Amino acid sequence: PLQVTESRGVKVYNVSSGKTLPQWLSEKKKKALRKDEEYKSRIELIQDLEFDVASSRIRLSPDGKFIAATGVYPPQVKVYELSELSMKFERHMDCETVQFEILSDDYSKMVFLQSDRTVEFHAKF
Repeated sequence: PLQVTESRGVKVYNVSSGKTLPQWLSEKKKKALRKDEEYKSRIELIQDLEFDVASSRIRLSPDGKFIAATGVYPPQVKVYELSELSMKFERHMDCETVQFEILSDDYSKMVFLQSDRTVEFHAKF
């Protein structure tokens, strides 16, 4: 469970107080943790998943390994790698994104419909 403290009637949740797994832990021990209730109830947060004003669209890549999110002011797209729980990259755009799709299995090809009615294709090179 989350650690909760209360100050002047305001609850503060400590989401980083849980135990983390060491990278050197064997696969056998990691599988054994599937039955551990404390391990199953943990919360993992994606680092830097924030936008200055708002995020308008979020998509999961078809392979399930990446999340792409578009934001406004400034217009941008950010891609996050779920296995690392961190941002892979971000790109700024000229206009707000109305809609977008991931065209490849991973994040390498995406298309964006912009508010000025243009279509932008982004590819990893």
